Amino acid sequence: MNQKVTLAHKIEDYKRLGIKKEPAIWEDGIRTNGQAGSFEWWYFDAEYKDGTKIVVVFYTKDGFDIKGPACPTIRFELTMPDGKSITKLISEKKGSSIRASKEKCDVKIDRSSIEYADGKYLIHFVDDNIEYRCTMKSVVPMWRPNTGHMYFGEKQKDFFAWFVAQPSAEVAANLTVDGERRELVGNGYHDHNWGNAEMNKLINHWYWCRANIGPYTVISCDIIAEKKYGYTRQPIIMIAKDGQILEDHQEYTKIERKETINHPFTKKFMDNKLNFIQPSSNNTSYQIEYQRQGDIVESSLLERMKLSLLQRTAIKVLKINPTYVRCIGTVTITVNEDGKKEVYEQEGLWEQMFFSNNKDAIIHE
Repeated sequence: MNQKVTLAHKIEDYKRLGIKKEPAIWEDGIRTNGQAGSFEWWYFDAEYKDGTKIVVVFYTKDGFDIKGPACPTIRFELTMPDGKSITKLISEKKGSSIRASKEKCDVKIDRSSIEYADGKYLIHFVDDNIEYRCTMKSVVPMWRPNTGHMYFGEKQKDFFAWFVAQPSAEVAANLTVDGERRELVGNGYHDHNWGNAEMNKLINHWYWCRANIGPYTVISCDIIAEKKYGYTRQPIIMIAKDGQILEDHQEYTKIERKETINHPFTKKFMDNKLNFIQPSSNNTSYQIEYQRQGDIVESSLLERMKLSLLQRTAIKVLKINPTYVRCIGTVTITVNEDGKKEVYEQEGLWEQMFFSNNKDAIIHE
């Protein structure tokens, strides 16, 4: 018997979680104790007009690790306009608690920090040869899908939570690499995740997509639960225009996957075309199409993990192989309103994430 998956949305869910329908600044503060039995991170990315791309993630521990002790960690990924990439990983002493506030996003790891102040996010990353100072000013308000908590199982004990503090932001930064300083401007995004269960036991795979297309900002996800939960599909959608959220009723979202191939790196399926179809009110409907043209990241997440020989041997025996692909391609939004059609197109990035070695999943609506 398949167990259920629920994106909590009832009045009693909000009361139990101590939140309101309108997102609040404190929700981007630390939400776990950072110790064994939890994971949590704050994610920031920015795409700059000169082609530079930067991702910064502050973790309470090593990624999705649930059982391990606290280990405050920063991951910094820089892709230069010429395609050259630099990755930095900085960790504090294993067992040490992260320095973070419950009142707002205010996190410190090693010499780096992130802070919410005066309506803006300030990101500072520094190591021996790189310094990055970034200011992010929101152009779309804080958002989450309903309560932002997805529960798994009959007892609804295990959960994965998601808070989007900045669906879209104007970004200005200074980047210094080996003494060479550059000033950057562009667009960015920031979200916050936490949970209390091993993700490979909850979720089979997902597509996580977002884009700025003309006057529209779109977040759209196709999340497929594990076999235990019947490969249940949970769509996520948010559509904003000129800074105002217009649509986020994922209960009406339809998703089409097309042009499926066997990915040469992951050896798992990859859908080259994703369509999110969203009916709305006032004779309006939206269709967002993601057409994959290639990949800029292909990785096995095991390569990122610090594993002992025994752990690696056990993983091979169990055939665990979590993979991550960051796709690049064309994103098109078609808006039908009272018989009139408008179409916008833009290059975009999205990701496919598999949490184990699964190659096939029978998806149930």
